[in-house]
This record gives sequence, C-alpha cells and structure tokens, in this order.
Amino acid sequence: MAVLAMSTESHHSQDWYRVATTAPRLRQGVNAARHIYLGRPWYVMADRSGTKVHRLTPAAWGFVGRLDGHATVEDIWHALSETLHEDAPTQDEIVHLLANLHQTDFLDGAATPLLADLLERRDKDSKQIWKKLLMNPVSMTVPLIDPNRLLTWLARATSALPSLVWWGSGLGLIVIALMLLPAHWSALKERGLEGFLDLENLVLIGCIYPVVKAFHELAHGIATRARGGEVHEMGLMFIAFFPIPYVEASASLTFRSKWDRAAVAGAGVMVELCIAAIAFLLWTLAEPGMLRVVLFNTMLISGFSTLAINGNPLLKFDGYHVMCDLIEVPNLSQRGNQWWAEMARVHLFGTRERARARMPTVLWERLWFAVYPPAAFIYRIFISLTIALFVATTYRAIGAVLAIWSLTLSLIWPILKTTKAAVTDGRIRQAGGRAWQRAAMAAAVLLVFGLAVPFPHRAVVQGVTWLPEEAFLRAPQAGQIAAFTASHGTPVFAGDSIARIDAPELAAKLAISRAQLAQRQAQYDLAQVKDRAKAVQLFATIADLQRQVADAQRQVAELQLFAPLTGQLDLPGRVAPVGQHRDRGDVIAFILPKAAPVIRVAVPQNLIELVRSETRAVEVRFADDIGKIHPARVQRALPAGDNRLPSAVLSLDGGGPFATAPDAGGANRSVTRIFELDLSLATDIRPAWGLRAFVRLSFAPKPLGLRLARAVREVFINAFGV
Repeated sequence: MAVLAMSTESHHSQDWYRVATTAPRLRQGVNAARHIYLGRPWYVMADRSGTKVHRLTPAAWGFVGRLDGHATVEDIWHALSETLHEDAPTQDEIVHLLANLHQTDFLDGAATPLLADLLERRDKDSKQIWKKLLMNPVSMTVPLIDPNRLLTWLARATSALPSLVWWGSGLGLIVIALMLLPAHWSALKERGLEGFLDLENLVLIGCIYPVVKAFHELAHGIATRARGGEVHEMGLMFIAFFPIPYVEASASLTFRSKWDRAAVAGAGVMVELCIAAIAFLLWTLAEPGMLRVVLFNTMLISGFSTLAINGNPLLKFDGYHVMCDLIEVPNLSQRGNQWWAEMARVHLFGTRERARARMPTVLWERLWFAVYPPAAFIYRIFISLTIALFVATTYRAIGAVLAIWSLTLSLIWPILKTTKAAVTDGRIRQAGGRAWQRAAMAAAVLLVFGLAVPFPHRAVVQGVTWLPEEAFLRAPQAGQIAAFTASHGTPVFAGDSIARIDAPELAAKLAISRAQLAQRQAQYDLAQVKDRAKAVQLFATIADLQRQVADAQRQVAELQLFAPLTGQLDLPGRVAPVGQHRDRGDVIAFILPKAAPVIRVAVPQNLIELVRSETRAVEVRFADDIGKIHPARVQRALPAGDNRLPSAVLSLDGGGPFATAPDAGGANRSVTRIFELDLSLATDIRPAWGLRAFVRLSFAPKPLGLRLARAVREVFINAFGV
C-alpha cells in the first residue's frame, strides 16, 4: 500500500510540461473510502480486488477526485491553488502523485500508457523481483492462487460464534499457558536451543514452519472476508530463506473501523500465539521422543517469530499495522522518516521551506515520529545481527556472511541512500553553500565527540562477600549434633573444639570391624600352628580388616569438630543446632576470619582486559544497603578464566547476570567463561558472608566511537573468531 501524502517541496517542477496538458481519469472500479484518524480525514483508494491500495491526504484527494478525463492537470492544479492557496499541492507533488497512480494502473483514458511503456514496466518489475530478493529476502513474494471462494466458506463456518468469543478463547488459552510457564521454565532452559540449527532439525522446521504460517495467513483471509473484504491472491513469501504461505489482505485497509483493520492485522499473530500455547501445553504432557521434539520446535517457531518479528511493531509486519491503526497514526514508518528528513533539512541544512499545513501534525503524531524511526532502525540492526550470531554458533561461515549482509543492508545502505537523497535534493541545492557548511560543521562535531572527546567509561559487575572453603564447618559424616562448646558470635582459635556429632551407625561399624579383626586374629594364630596355607589367606583378610578399623577410627575421630582457623563463630539462625540431624557435607557453622572481608567478583571475559590494564577506581554497594557506596581496591585477579561461579547467587536463578548449565556441573557453572577478581574494602566494615555486591569499575575515559568499535570487534571475535 502506498501513502500519497503531500510533502514540502518546491512549488514548480521541471517535469511539469510532461503532464500539464494531459487529462487523466481514474479507472473504473477504483473506490475511495473516507477514514478518520485523530479527528482528521484521510481517503483510501482501492481497486476491486483490494490488492492495490493508496491512502491519500485531503490535499492529495482534492486533486485525484477531480480526475474525470476532461479537465487537464494544469487546470485542476490552478483550481486547487485558488481554493487552498498555500495548502495547495506543488507541481512536484502532482507529478509524484500521478506517477504512483500510473504505476498501479489507477489511471485510464488519455493517460493510459503506451504498449512500449507497459513492456518497459513489465521488464522493470521482473528485474525488481530479483533485486528485492537480493536486497531483502523478507519481501520476496510469488502469487499462486485465488483463495476468495475458500475463505468465503471458512468465514461463514467460523461466523457460528461471535468474533469476541474467538478472541476471548484465544486470549484465555494464552493466559493459561503463561500461568503454567514458570513451573516448566527450568526444563525449557535446560532443553535450550542446542541442536536447533542441526541439519536434521532444520528439515523438521522446514515441515513445521509452512504449516504454522498457513494457519496464520488463513486467519488474515478469514478475518478479511468476515468483514466484507475480498481476497484474491495467495502465494509464497520468503522470510529468512523459508518459503511460507501468504494471503494478500490489503482490502482490509479500506475498512472504516480501526478495530476491524486491527483485527485483520492481528488475527495471524493471535493464531500463532494460540498454536504456541497449545504446543507448550502438549509438550508438558508428552514423553521424551519425536512428538516432544516436534512440539518444542512448533512452540519455538510460533512464539519466537511472533514476539521477535511478526508481532513486533518495530518491524513492518502485522504488529506494526495493528499499532498504527490503534494509535491512529497511519503509515507511521514512512511519515516518521519524512518528518526526520524535514527536520534535518530545516535545522541541519538550513533550507527555507515554506510552511504549509495541509495535514497538520499534532503533538501525538510528532511524539511517535520522533521516537519510532530511530527505535525501529536500531531494532532492525539488532534482530538481524542476533539471527546472524545465532546461526554462527552452528555454521560460522554462513553466520559471518549474514552478519556482513545485515550490516550492509540495515546500516551502510541506508546511509548511502540518505547521502544520495541529500545530494540530489533540490531544496538543499537551493540553500547553496550554506547548507553544506552547516552539514560539514555537524559532521565535524560528531567526529570530535565520537573519536576525540573522552567520556567516562564504567562497568557494573556483581560479586559476593566471599569466605575461603576452610571457613565452612561441615559435617564430616551423617549424624546428630550432640554438643556445641561455643555459642554464636564468640571468638575461637584454630584447633579449638567446636562441636561433637553422634553417629551410632559409625560407632557400631567400628565395633563390628574391631570384633571381626579380633576373631580373624585368633583364627590366624591357630592356623599358624595347624594349617599354614589357611594362615596365609587369613593374613590378607586381617590386613583388609585393619584398614577398615583404621578408616572407621578416623571417621569417629572426625566427629569431634575443631576450628580450622582463628575467627568468630557464626551459627545459622544464631542458635546451636544441638539435637538436629546433618548429612555428610552439610554446613553446620562458619568461622568468620579476623581479616577484612574479601569480595569475589565474577568478571565477564569481554571486560577482563580493561580490568587488568585500565581500572582507575572501584566502588561497591551491598544488597542490604544499596544506597551506600564503599570504596575498594583490587587485591588479586586470577590469571586464568573458568566456568565456575563463586556463588549460586550470581546465576540467573539466583538473581545474578550469568546463565548456568546444570548439565555442566551444577547451578554454579556458567555457560560463558568468567574471570574471578578479589576486592578488599577501604573502609572498616564487615558485611555478612554471601551477600551480593554490586561493583562499579571505572576505567580510563574513552571516546564513544572507540568504545563502540571495541564492542563490535569483541562480538565478531567471540562469534566468528576473526
């Protein structure tokens, strides 16, 4: 769909002589509907099939509505100029408007193009297909069939229930799935995305994806037919190199109600979310096997593609159209880009464009124009690089090509197009040297700020107040705590008796081992006199029993617990757990050393080089008093990295920043490499052990451009090894 809104351009056009004396008229079958957005009228033109749609401003409609095949273009323009005065469209705008109508075959009569022009346009369109495929495979479409009759039958069948019932049922299904999701989140996280891009799984995705998208597109078609629109085109669209079905439901753009238009645009998203919810619910019930794999892939395809791409309003798919209709800002992306271009021309290049108010923008629109285009631009780069980096985890070469391609199309190509538009823009040319001087000054300022002006450079990482392993007083054997010789908070010295554990099973084991040893010893003494061969066998048995007795004696001796170091006794709950049972390895108490507490910090790999070479200051905030800042210094940095976290509180499950892999050694194993850093506090405070610490590291100031270049370099090194 094209938007033919009037824009601020020069009043006269050098191409005016080509169209001034023509008398075009609208082709029969082209209908127009009046829509209201934010209390102002717009006009939507569509052909009978509904596949070609134009949305026009009142100024544009004032011209198009007079195309009757008798009045010439110049006559109509002069009439509008007398009526609208400064609000009348310029000659350039008229030429652009006629070109758009001509391209979509909305004109007839004297303005009908010649056969040669038609052939040229056909050849150009065939070339555009390959150009679109090369520049943006998302938009490649191949029409196949006319589904209008099928969709009419499906719309009648679904009309047995009101649309509100269908939408309510879908929302209810999604809510049920979301309520059950936390209970199964750990299982989903453990399953992860490993193997998602394996060739075998890609074949499975290739079978699931078109089916899911077929339901998605049928939902668009059914919603359109149910509201009186016609759908005459269905085919294949290539999204991320996958051929999937599509339905041309542009006829819904002519609906007067914004709720009807939003319902058609959002029907596919709703169906996909319902499919994801059903797949998730079945996945929770299915046994491990192929069915569970199919359900997981279905859930991931439907959920991810909807939330990240199709239903995300920052990309020009279904979510975008729903948002535009609901906020009543038609064609937000295009008009927002035009608004930014106008701001750049007026405030950067200093063009003196005449202020016209044919379609005055209100504050609501200006807010969206200011925010949406840059947000969408950043998100397009983010999602493209995210997909490329994800592909690189399995296919490095393909991921590198996708990353370069994505950066070229989403960043470099728009910059080149913008530069070309600025160079060829007549309004900027009219501004002369002043415009380029101002642009050069702005570019110089950006370069200075980006490459020369240093900005503060900081990073926040997390750590814990760390105790050495010897400070943990653990139960050496399973048993009941019989006595405690020290109370909570009392000072203890290395070697002091702290507690005693009663383990009757261990004592019985020692008594049995001693009795068996005494019995075998007596048998051995007798065998030495009567049976020398048996004595040799008994000697080996006695040696084993002696080792068992020694081991049991050692375990019994360990039941008396001694302080491993000098410090202060810390009892969980502040009460001695006398009479309580403890398993082997359970922590009974802590010995807090007299030395100043150490904060052990987990530093991501991308920061360790800066930490080692450019750290200027260190500040610590503790979770129990987040508002208070404590200065600290780096005491020790471990030279080698590892996947082991200092504490479980630094994992995602514990509220920390690091994802863990349970199958790689428990909850304290990070999926990424980390480096440990020990900090000592400059102030005399003693925070509780195991307390989360937020550490702000201040590095040498750097220009923003250098920091961005370094971050991009790290991403490519980590992902592609280049």
